[in-house]
Amino acid sequence: MARKNRYTGVLKPLPLGRGSPEVSLVLIYDIEDDRLRTRVADVCLDYGLERIQFSAFFGKLNRNRRQELALRVQNELGGESGRVRIIPVCEQDLKDMWVLDHYRRDADELKAEADRGKPRLRVLAAED
Repeated sequence: MARKNRYTGVLKPLPLGRGSPEVSLVLIYDIEDDRLRTRVADVCLDYGLERIQFSAFFGKLNRNRRQELALRVQNELGGESGRVRIIPVCEQDLKDMWVLDHYRRDADELKAEADRGKPRLRVLAAED
């Protein structure tokens, strides 16, 4: 879709606004300072991202919200050192994703699971 500039008559693509499609993303960071790391994590939570690791978040945002998120994280970093990556993930990759969750359990739970033949490692894979 495009719109004509009323002064020049040149067609320009319409900017993707709040109605733009949401894209899945992973945000990861490597920040040494504890307070700064906590502030960046709070920003991620403010945008509805789910914590999937100590320094990794997952969620869906449209283009404007991704840009806002990037600006807020950048503002939080200020002049401090830190590395942040916002990585888009396509739907096909999400379907092909494997999730490996391994939880430590107490001795009674482990014995009960062993008696039922349940493995300690849970593998969730996409349906074929």
